Amino acid sequence: MYKKLSTRTANRLLCGGQIINISSVSADGVSDVMTAAWNCPYDADQVLIVLDRGHTTTANILDNGKFVISIPSEDDISVINKVGSAHGRDVGDKFAWAGIESDKSQVLGLKVIPNALAYIECELINSDVLDKTGVCLGKAVNIYVKDGLWNDEGSHFAEGMKLTLSYVHEGLYRVNGKEVKV
Repeated sequence: MYKKLSTRTANRLLCGGQIINISSVSADGVSDVMTAAWNCPYDADQVLIVLDRGHTTTANILDNGKFVISIPSEDDISVINKVGSAHGRDVGDKFAWAGIESDKSQVLGLKVIPNALAYIECELINSDVLDKTGVCLGKAVNIYVKDGLWNDEGSHFAEGMKLTLSYVHEGLYRVNGKEVKV
């Protein structure tokens, strides 16, 4: 027996990827950060993120071709909910608006939410694809991971993956198989 669902629930059957934060900066130097769930690896040194073409982050990335992906943990749920609840075009510098004491990324120097599990600093691969479809392809230019979460011997992020968040629906997340509701 199967239960029939609305076709509008397809995204709830497939996990779009762990929750990430994307930091960017406008041509005028205004910092932005957003929360996103539709992401995946694209190649060994490339990532794919699906963005709304009307978002401030999309405009920023199209303007300067640079962004940073931060991988938050359960400790960051209130921050990711806050930055995911407003548009940069409405509040300006989202770090200031949300009261976040930011860090700077190591290579690109963009503001990032501190204490993430890992950071991937990226440069945009194809602006036409992002502009036309909202699909953002980024090439990693620097990656750094919190101590103890990367296995050098096996070259994997297994310990870190146990701490990543997956968005389920309406304030419900999963962390390492357990539900976390805010």
